[in-house]
This record gives sequence, structure tokens and C-alpha cells, in this order.
Amino acid sequence: MSVTPKTSAASAPLLKNAAAAPLIYFDGSPVHGTLSGIIEVELASRFLMPKADGSVQSDMTCVAHLRCSPNAARSLIDALSHALSMLEQAGHQNSMAEPTRLNS
Repeated sequence: MSVTPKTSAASAPLLKNAAAAPLIYFDGSPVHGTLSGIIEVELASRFLMPKADGSVQSDMTCVAHLRCSPNAARSLIDALSHALSMLEQAGHQNSMAEPTRLNS
């Protein structure tokens, strides 16, 4: 998402509190369901846990409990689909470089 407004420089930011919002990285969404019309998705990430014998154990942990309305879920699906299309058009460049495009 662009952090600069598309209108004049004097207009307000598109999202309030964007700088303070948490960043959630996840490797998968292994559990999902619904309850009373609400979409439920658990986001998980792989982590490494050192063991007493000096070895390391890999495990998965829940990093977020995503809850939303059906309309919000459709909006998220749409945003993810657009982001995947942008990635495919860029030739699957998997680097930490600056994004070449935002919301286009």
C-alpha cells in the first residue's frame, strides 16, 4: 500500500495509525473455520527452539487469530490476489529490495 496520498501533499494520510500497526509475518494458515457468520483463520509461523542438548528443534506457532466479516474476507482475498499478480508480473523477484509498485 502506498504511504503517500494520491491527491495533494496537504491531504491526510490514507490510513490512520499505520506506523504503529503490528507487522505480522506468517508461513501458513493451517486452521480455519466459521462461527456465527464470522470468518476465523489462524496464522502460523515456523520458529527454531534451542534444546538443552545444544540441538535445535523446528516447530510451528500461532502468530495471529484473524477474525473478520465475509465482506472483509473478500476484500483480503482481492488484495492478496492483486499482490500475487504484481509479484508474477515482476518475475517472482524474491528479495528484500524496495517494492517497485504499490497498489497498482
